[in-house]
Formats: sequence, C-alpha cells, structure tokens
Amino acid sequence: MRLLAVVKRTKYTQKGKGAFEGSSSKTPLPLTAILYTQKRFVNPPFAIVSRVFCTQVYMALYSGLSLDKLMPVDIILFNEQWRSYGESYAFPPVDAIFVYCERTGDVVRLEGQVRIPSGCAVAAVISRAGKVMSGEKIITAMKPMHDRSNGLGGGYAGYGIYPEYRDFYAFHLFFNDNTARKQCEQLLKEGYEVVQAELIPTRQVAAITDAPLIWRYIVQPLRSCLERVQLDEKEYVTRTVMKINTEHDGANVFSSGKNMGAFKAVGFPEDVGAFYRLDEYAGYCWTAHGRYPTNTPGWWGGAHPFTLLDYSIVHNGEISSYDANRRFIEMYGYKCTLQTDTEVMTYIMDYLLRIQSLTLEEAAAVIAAPFWSTIDMMNDQEREKLTYLRAVFASLLVTGPFSIVLGFSGGLMALNDRLKLRSMVVGEKDDKVFIASEEAAIRAMEPDAENIFAPAGGEPVIVRLEEGSY
Repeated sequence: MRLLAVVKRTKYTQKGKGAFEGSSSKTPLPLTAILYTQKRFVNPPFAIVSRVFCTQVYMALYSGLSLDKLMPVDIILFNEQWRSYGESYAFPPVDAIFVYCERTGDVVRLEGQVRIPSGCAVAAVISRAGKVMSGEKIITAMKPMHDRSNGLGGGYAGYGIYPEYRDFYAFHLFFNDNTARKQCEQLLKEGYEVVQAELIPTRQVAAITDAPLIWRYIVQPLRSCLERVQLDEKEYVTRTVMKINTEHDGANVFSSGKNMGAFKAVGFPEDVGAFYRLDEYAGYCWTAHGRYPTNTPGWWGGAHPFTLLDYSIVHNGEISSYDANRRFIEMYGYKCTLQTDTEVMTYIMDYLLRIQSLTLEEAAAVIAAPFWSTIDMMNDQEREKLTYLRAVFASLLVTGPFSIVLGFSGGLMALNDRLKLRSMVVGEKDDKVFIASEEAAIRAMEPDAENIFAPAGGEPVIVRLEEGSY
C-alpha cells in the first residue's frame, strides 16, 4: 500500500459533498488538466505525487494508472509553486491536492495500519579484549532486520582484518572498467609504495548483480612526496581519496584506512556479506548496515558504511541539515560526491576528531548538541564548554532523525539524535558490546546478552579496546 496524491491544477468551488467544479487556468501547464466530477476522473493520463508529508510534496510522473484502484481519502489545500521533479519549469499556484490511497481488494489500509520500518538497519559488535571474530557473526545480526532494508544497499566495516599489513593503508576501490583502473593505478604509483594490488575475492551470489570491478591496494605514502607537499600522511591520503572521487570518472575509493576495510554493494546485507566472503575475515570489531533509501539513489558507492581513513559511519535516518553541513565542510577540502547525506557525517567526524582534535564526547556534543534550555541548567564549567562548541561549530549541528555507529581504530561510538527519533539498543556479554537498531539483532549474535538498554537521545555510547589488548 502507498499513499497517492493527484494534483488538481484548476480552481475549485465546492458544490456539495464529494463534488467539485473546476475552472481551467489560462496559464499553460506542463501536465494534462484533471477534472473531478461525481467521484470520477476524466482526461487521463495525469500526474500524481508519490509521497505526501506534512510540509513536503515530492513530484513524480506516472501514466496508465488504473483509476479503479484509487479512492478519495482526504483533501489538502495548497497555494505554492511546486517544482516538477527532474524538470526545469515550475507549476503555477496549485489550489488543491486530492490524496488517494491504493485499494487492496475491497479493503483500503491507511497509513498507520501497516508496518513501515523506521528506516535502515544498523548493527555493530566489538570485543573490548581485542579478540577477533569472524564476519559471520555480524552477518547473523542483519538477518532478523531484513525488512528494514529494501535491497538497494548493504555493507560492513571490519577492524583488525589486515594484521599482516597493519601499518599500511588498505584502499578499496570500485572501477567501472579497466581504463579507469589503469588511470587510477598510475596516480597511486606516483605517490605511494604499492605493496599489493589485487581483486577483492568475492563469490557468486544470485541476488548481487551488475558488480563493478572491485580492487584492493595495500599502500604507503612515499616519504619524498610527503616532504615535497609538506603534509602528514593522513592528510595526504585524505586528499588522494578526494582527488580520485572527484576527478577520476569511473573510480570510487570506498575504504582507505589502516588495518580495516569496508565492503558494500547494492543488495540485502546478508547477500552482501556472502558476496564478499566475510566469513573468511576475522576482526575485533564489525559494523553493518542495511539500506532503505528514501530520497537518494541506490548504487554501489552510495551503500553504507561511508569511510575516510580509519573512520566509518553506518547511519539510520535522514539529515535535514545536509546542505548547511555540506557547505561548511567543503570549505575545508572535503568533497561530497556520493549522492547521499551520510557521506557528510563521515567528513564531519574526521574534521572534528582529526583536524580539530576534539574528543569523542565533544564531537558528539557538536553534531547532537543539547538544547539551549538544557545547557542553561548545567553547571558553569559544562555550560561554558557546550556554549563554546555550539557557537564555534554551529554549522555542524546535525538535525533530523538519526542513529549512527562510528567505527574507529580501537573502538566504537553509538549516537542518537537529541530527540531520539530513531531506535538504537545496546547490550553486553563478557568482553563484547553489541549495538543494533533492534534487540532481536543483538540476540541473534548473543542469545544471552545482558544489560540491554536504549541510550538516551544525544548521549554517546563509547566503547574502547582495553589498553594493550590489540
């Protein structure tokens, strides 16, 4: 079932219950006019709105829809200029929108009568003692949350998976073709010692199709290049990633950290895990994501996790402040090219933690800042610090519903938006900490998990390896 809305592009006067009379607008319109008479439409084809929210209407064009499958539910009055999706022209003022609900047999199910999962699925597990676990454990966590994703993206990040190359950067790249690969390899050879270059091993999975070329490069920046450009190696790697992702058509760096790697694809997360043979990897920490995109495309580079250096982000929600966040972060050399809002959050965390040297707690207080009324009730020291963070990094406040898991070398941080509009649950067992969108995912990893709790909005849950454990 889905809600539909038919746009009426005429002016209306009510003539009785359920009947409206239209007077045609003289302004040329891009769509065929619709007349509503005696609860029947005439003169199709017509345009419908695919999603109706309280303050937003997303336009999409359809044709050939059987009117017998629709029935009127409500009328919403507007007087706005609505821009047609994918076109350069704008509609004249729209006076009314008739909202319809798709009929299922003789029963019409309205919103609220069907289960609509609250976004994507996230999961994570870490051993505080640094004990390695097969990737099979995190794949198991995603199975009970299957319905939270729709097959348009799944992915994982593993930490501690390349112990033999722990001091080298592991670049994971997608290529459209061998021409793009060779051009990118030439760039890498100019600035890096390439220790190993290989196709990332995969297995054939029927549900994973249209795979790009997927390569792994174990590299180390050349000292001569670092001295020439006078950059430390992390900044040098960051600029390489941005350069490839913005200037090299057909190439995308989707992982670039030390002793860690991201694995993602278009598909359900269980299938993605099998495709990348994650059961053959072992790491002390894993994160996972099942994607349910609502306003961004489903493509291989747009799947989660999003990574930069050792940081990785899996995210459930929608960032309404994306454009403000993006404009700020791009002033510092980051480039958002992956067509999804989560990317900007990864760069924000890198900027706050690596460039600004904030603590994890301080970074959380920037992106999920307490309300001013809450800050006013704090002691003088806390009030002064949080006021400073909100004032200096005002453009990095992330608004909208979200729950995220940040992976980094040596730990995890889980964080909800300050209103806790997305679910997140945490549990423990022995040396392991489990994080997921649903308790069922934690129970799938560890049936006897203890101390299950839901973190409060805006309160970070930070888990670090025990000193000397890895």
